[in-house]
Amino acid sequence: MRAVMRLPAGARIAVAMSGGVDSSAVAALLVEAGYEVFGLTARLYDVDPAQIGRTGTCCAPEDARDARSVAWSLGIRHYTLDEREVFARAVIERFVADYDRGDTPNPCVECNRTLKFEVLVQEARALGAAALATGHYACLDLDESGEPSLRRGVDPQKDQSYFLHPLSAEVGKFVRFPLGRWQKAQVRGHAGRLGVPVADKRESMDVCFVAASTPREFVAGQRGARPGTIVDLAGTLLGKHAGIAGFAVGQRHGLGLPPQKPEAPPLYVIDKKPDGTIVVGPHEALRASTVQLRDLSWIGAVPTVGAELGLQVRHRGKPVAARIAESQNGLVTLQVLGELFAAGRGQSGVLYDGDRVLGGGIIHSATHVVRETGAQV
Repeated sequence: MRAVMRLPAGARIAVAMSGGVDSSAVAALLVEAGYEVFGLTARLYDVDPAQIGRTGTCCAPEDARDARSVAWSLGIRHYTLDEREVFARAVIERFVADYDRGDTPNPCVECNRTLKFEVLVQEARALGAAALATGHYACLDLDESGEPSLRRGVDPQKDQSYFLHPLSAEVGKFVRFPLGRWQKAQVRGHAGRLGVPVADKRESMDVCFVAASTPREFVAGQRGARPGTIVDLAGTLLGKHAGIAGFAVGQRHGLGLPPQKPEAPPLYVIDKKPDGTIVVGPHEALRASTVQLRDLSWIGAVPTVGAELGLQVRHRGKPVAARIAESQNGLVTLQVLGELFAAGRGQSGVLYDGDRVLGGGIIHSATHVVRETGAQV
């Protein structure tokens, strides 16, 4: 543990405690290693009374109670920060606006950037911490030049490096990810050994603030449903829909279209237009030939034009080979060398060199090529 922390015993460490087993285990392991530990928990949103008792989300109000319980059991100080206003503005409002205009946002990336790497880091420093430790599954070290180097966690089922690509060099020198080289089963085992009260708590998987709603229901509740039309690649009207937030690029089921002829190929969502139009087509039309990224952030040296790297566009996805074709005006254009399907606007595009995260950004646009016709959409 001390090798990962790069700090001597007795150093003051803040732990971002979500109330889950991972961050709780980190706090317990750091106490065992002889550090002066205190917990920080951000209260991010309020749960609809109809959803009280629902599990499967992260950072819910009841999780703050779990975090306090863990801190009490460890004999460490614990602070709860009311960040509901920041979270609503930076994460929820952005999520709703992006979905409403046809993008597919990733709120977990923005939450890490804004709450964990800004608010919690600032608070940890104000309270005299030498570092902020979290329960993320990713490897964060310093390279030969003393700059942060972010790599995938060794547990492929838990690796969270995709969500962490906005990490800046300054923050990367302050935060620590002690679980990056551990398997989930090891973490639960140590949590049980150390008597952590939430050692058997279930995983948090869903978008936290959406709760039991679907994105369509949540966005409609915030802004009202915005119906539109469904068309094919040629622009032929196929049907209507009740709200653009109910669709995702690559979606096949639940399109609400009349039954097709048995011999017709399945239809998939190819694009979501800002005016509310849903474009559908064959699976081959989802193949991307180029992807353009905006809102870029880099960890270490910035790759140059011509560099070949791996491009990953979703958390559970696999990186595909790509080459930087152009970089100007705050946009990076990537030529896709491998097979990449369903790259939707608003998703995070993260760039890897092997298991090392180079950086990434938000998908600004993607060119999809229909191989049979050569048409572009």
